[in-house]
Amino acid sequence: MEEFNFKTIKNLAKVINDGISKISQEDLISSDIESLINSSRLLNEKLIVLNYLLKNRTKESTKDNIDHSSKETDKIEENQIDLIDVIVEEEAKNENPELNPSSDSRSINEIHSNSPQTSLADQFGQQTILDLNKEIGINERYLMTENLFGGDSSECSNAIKNLNEFENLSQAQDFLKTELFQRYSWNSKSNHVKRLINLVERRYQN
Repeated sequence: MEEFNFKTIKNLAKVINDGISKISQEDLISSDIESLINSSRLLNEKLIVLNYLLKNRTKESTKDNIDHSSKETDKIEENQIDLIDVIVEEEAKNENPELNPSSDSRSINEIHSNSPQTSLADQFGQQTILDLNKEIGINERYLMTENLFGGDSSECSNAIKNLNEFENLSQAQDFLKTELFQRYSWNSKSNHVKRLINLVERRYQN
């Protein structure tokens, strides 16, 4: 059980709580409700996996071959957690069409044949973003928090807030390079990093 990511459950619960606190009768948006439903389903699936692991560990502890059963439990736990991570990724794709390759009218070969100089904005769409906070949905914010900010939701929110308030793209890029990349040791080839850069580019494009 040591390897189970309990922080994920806490972060999902916080995302749901934050989403509920923003709902009001005067400003009720269907997409906000759908995001809450998706996050609630993810939390439910995580709890089901945790409950399964607890029951399975209890059963395995009664067997004579403790070492063998421990290895099997760890393997099941790893597979279950990987499955949930895939579900989270798919939910984010559904919430943000730009993340879903099927939403692109071009063929896969055409997409991958792009030259290295092709900007991320060209690959994901040219529509300007007026507010990063509105563009980044609950599920995608959760993914960024987990993969880019070590599971710290407040760090993620502060970074997005800063990236949203610069005067131009050059200032935002400097912040990315001198602050975020160095502080969190990001890999520039990471899809999550590329996605964030794309959002920033679209935020400040003319």
